[in-house]
Amino acid sequence: MPAAHCVSTVEGIILQADQGFFDLLQREEYEVIGISYRQITDPRDLGRSAEMLALLEDGAAPVRLQKRYLRPDGSSIAANLLITRFSDPDRLISTLFWQESGRALPPARLWAAALRIRHVHAARIKLFGKELGTDPIGSMFIGIYLAEAEGRTVGVDEIAMYSGIAASTAERWIKALQQRGILDTTFEPHVHLQLTQSGLEKVEAMLATVYEAPDAAAMLD
Repeated sequence: MPAAHCVSTVEGIILQADQGFFDLLQREEYEVIGISYRQITDPRDLGRSAEMLALLEDGAAPVRLQKRYLRPDGSSIAANLLITRFSDPDRLISTLFWQESGRALPPARLWAAALRIRHVHAARIKLFGKELGTDPIGSMFIGIYLAEAEGRTVGVDEIAMYSGIAASTAERWIKALQQRGILDTTFEPHVHLQLTQSGLEKVEAMLATVYEAPDAAAMLD
């Protein structure tokens, strides 16, 4: 599963990283530790990275960011990041997800919208119980979409657990979604569920409504 972690100063000097981070950059450890994020960030995303650093506060919720990293051959690879700031000592902890398949990552704002929906779903189950919190189709859409956004695979068993339904029920829904052209049929569903291009566009249109919904406070004025 393509994922990585790194630790840096609040100024963006990389102090520690795991092998996944070196694999992402296609660089050796000695080429990465001690350098600034500016040296490995695509110039097109330097401004966005600087804005993110300015927003981070100790103990606040992680900041979500999508940006491109430079590889030694001059190519760039996009990654989604979750970055948290901790004090004593003052450090930034980053978790990164990316795709190696060539399939583009979804926009960061849509990834963030999917995370919000997942959070609300988890709260609904906690408050009302599984019987009143189950939304199998919606949960499957979000679970599969997040897996793609975070550069990992998800199969029947995992998506069934996430959706709060039996694996056999999940399999029936998967077949129905494949017949409707929403899920890809070229992969083995027990290990890799993926949205078709049409399915991806529809899920992203759904997620976009999170930002298009009218402001509640404004409606009350």
